[in-house]
Amino acid sequence: MRLHLQGTTPKWAREETPFRTLEEVELHLRGISAENLSAWENGVDLPSVTEAKKLAQLYKVPLACFYLSAPPEKKVRKYTDRRTMNGTIYVDTSYELWCEIGRIISNRDKLLEFADVEEIGSYPLPTFTSDTSISNIASTLRNFLGITTPFKYKSTYKNNAFNYFRNIFEHKGILVSQISGVSISEMRGLSISYDTCPIIAINNRDFERAKVFSLFHELAHLVRRSSSLCLIDFDERNDEEEKICDSIAAAVLLPKAECIEVSNRIYAKHKEWSSLCLQEIGDKFGVSSVVVLRRLYELTLLSKVEYLAIYKQLNDEFEANRELIENSRKGKNIPVYFYVKYLNQQGYLFPRAIMSAHANGKLTYGEMCRTLNVNSKHIGDIERAVMFT
Repeated sequence: MRLHLQGTTPKWAREETPFRTLEEVELHLRGISAENLSAWENGVDLPSVTEAKKLAQLYKVPLACFYLSAPPEKKVRKYTDRRTMNGTIYVDTSYELWCEIGRIISNRDKLLEFADVEEIGSYPLPTFTSDTSISNIASTLRNFLGITTPFKYKSTYKNNAFNYFRNIFEHKGILVSQISGVSISEMRGLSISYDTCPIIAINNRDFERAKVFSLFHELAHLVRRSSSLCLIDFDERNDEEEKICDSIAAAVLLPKAECIEVSNRIYAKHKEWSSLCLQEIGDKFGVSSVVVLRRLYELTLLSKVEYLAIYKQLNDEFEANRELIENSRKGKNIPVYFYVKYLNQQGYLFPRAIMSAHANGKLTYGEMCRTLNVNSKHIGDIERAVMFT
């Protein structure tokens, strides 16, 4: 059976994706060639229902859109691409990243459709004038989040600072998700500003302490209402917005007076800014050694020459121990339950809100499972985790 679809609609659907050529699409579709796709887009031939379903699934559009007499309006991207590579905008976006961003935005749409916003909690993010100093912004954000650092013990954040801070963010109504299957060379963080349930997404391939800084960098974008897709690499060629958000994140996580006091005290013990010294400082704030190093340079405790030399040393040590670090991070031979992986990706706010909607009679059990995209056998584990956190 062949569909009587409009040739312009398959083309519109493809152009809403990162696919710029038909050959790229062909690589993702078994049994469908670039020639087939060209014929369908130009109205020379029509796909079968099965072929149209494959297209709809790949392009993430409803099958019904192929029946439209005219293509819908192009979607407006909800964020600014601030990634730079060699001083220029890094414009490529993989299909995997595009799908993940779509999943996260869809989760927010579902949350707002079914959940009680008052139950989630409405916590408007602080707003600032253009002349507000970074230190004042940082102080306001620390008060807003209820953050007190340095930590006395690592056990305060249970040796996982990212999850600790993520939980604080979600209790303030910020939807924090993690992106899977995307290289950190493509992205580290994403922020999309909304008045209710703004979005932050972090690359789950990054290291825990690096994720912490990315989390606060993206928060800085949200309070500046500058939704952005970022690499977060401290590159001096980054635009001014990225540099400002780096500075805000550092000032929130490592406030000036506390950072200087802790750093000087720990330095006095080590007698040098060694990797162990920087790591010990990082433990007190839940951040990486690189973030500590950058903050020390920003606070003029280090010269630029010292900063660059120590940064190279840290990078060399990391490369020498990359395999050990990767194995440790992956937790080889340690089984991970489905609900842990699910919540690691989706966060707690989204499933908690959907489960509450089911409890309040807004969704049937089956609708809840479909909305969460979870097999019913996992619901109990997820519910126990999210309802008591």
